[in-house]
Amino acid sequence: MPKPKFLSSDRPSGSAISAWYYEAPHFPNPLHYHKELELAYIIEGYGTRYVGSSIKSYKKGDMVLVGEELTHVWMSDDVFYEEDCKLLTKAIVVKFYPDFAGEDFLRIPDAYPINKVLEEASGGLRIKGDTNRVISTILYKMLDQTSLEQIASLIQILSLISKSEDIYILSDFDLHKSSNPKEKDRMNKVIQHTMLNFKENISLTEIAEVANLSKSAFCRYFKNTVKKSYNEFLYDIRVEFAGKMLLESDLGITQICYESGFNNPSAFSQIFKRVKGISPNQYRKTNAIVHY
Repeated sequence: MPKPKFLSSDRPSGSAISAWYYEAPHFPNPLHYHKELELAYIIEGYGTRYVGSSIKSYKKGDMVLVGEELTHVWMSDDVFYEEDCKLLTKAIVVKFYPDFAGEDFLRIPDAYPINKVLEEASGGLRIKGDTNRVISTILYKMLDQTSLEQIASLIQILSLISKSEDIYILSDFDLHKSSNPKEKDRMNKVIQHTMLNFKENISLTEIAEVANLSKSAFCRYFKNTVKKSYNEFLYDIRVEFAGKMLLESDLGITQICYESGFNNPSAFSQIFKRVKGISPNQYRKTNAIVHY
């Protein structure tokens, strides 16, 4: 996967919100980030979703709100890239800036819950259950609405999210927890580098250089910020990827060990069990294989 790219706004000039229906053989974007928040709803298609430090499968019905400058990509499974593939990827995507309803909107007391949602989206928010179903209906309507109607619909969506219990933060680190722009940028670079290279050997010296800190300073900084060591964080990402492969492939556990960035099958099993609570074998047997 190439280095994350910054993508500038593609919303029409003068528009507060960009809402469109996407239909193509597969998603085209590389790992990327942008100033706008993004609400994505998958109508058809399946693959792997990368949001911050989260690696998860996605399928029909997946809905995620991605925060400002949070690295992300939806990568269609390999079958969608085959020459004779007749499958289609379909989605509704809404992009907007926090000031979509005016610069003073978030300052009024009644907008506090919405402001909170926009902040929490820094970690990526997955929307499930009844909230997902209600919002998907609103998204379809937004495609044919005027700009003013879209603003009202988006306020309704964010209000629903603020009151819902069907919301789950995806990324281990929520960028909104730091009010320092330099610290946000530093941690974003660390997460991006890790997500791009977790299958390789990432030394503490290497990742400390990414953060522009000495090795000892980086270890203290990361532990204080994320509440776990960098190696624990790296293992979590590798185990998440391994878990996806265990459920969605027929590869042997030893091969999955190496494909996930581990170099010792015994250590892989121990770390996997520590993170997931069960061994890779048990995980594969006790979890239903994902069928699309």
